[in-house]
Amino acid sequence: MKRRAAVARAIGIAVALWCLTGSGDGVSHAAKAKAKARPPDLKILSVDPMPRPFVVTEPPLTLTILVELPKTLPGEALLDVATLITSPSKSSIRLLTSRRTLTDEIAADAASDPRRVEIVQTWDGTDQTKRVVADGTYDYQVQAKLMVPGRNGPLTRETSWKKRGRFVVRER
Repeated sequence: MKRRAAVARAIGIAVALWCLTGSGDGVSHAAKAKAKARPPDLKILSVDPMPRPFVVTEPPLTLTILVELPKTLPGEALLDVATLITSPSKSSIRLLTSRRTLTDEIAADAASDPRRVEIVQTWDGTDQTKRVVADGTYDYQVQAKLMVPGRNGPLTRETSWKKRGRFVVRER
């Protein structure tokens, strides 16, 4: 009887250790999930801020964003591109957004594979309170979303990875 209890206890400890080590291969469940992640089909290929450096008293900063669309698109798809511009201290923030229906893009660009769309956003050098920003280096973060119409508004179908960069702002 004591022998059976000892064997059962030993088996229980072995099973518990096997479960804790992630099925015996030494890789955690979170690491396995992360290793299997693949890049999204919706990609931001490039972001080109012009002019460099950006002078607040001159014409606005233009961000030219090149987005690669997935091979298959749902009907009436929307492309939503959001750019967050922040100061190093994160005290000055500005959000730029562009939303475009892709049915026109598909008809005009049916022969191209992969499909690429150019989005142009402009920034006038002001923050969220419409005040002109100070000199310095500003960060930008761009993300694209593929959306489809839903009953209560657009629904996000796919999201690109964020593209980050910096540009310089000068007063003169």
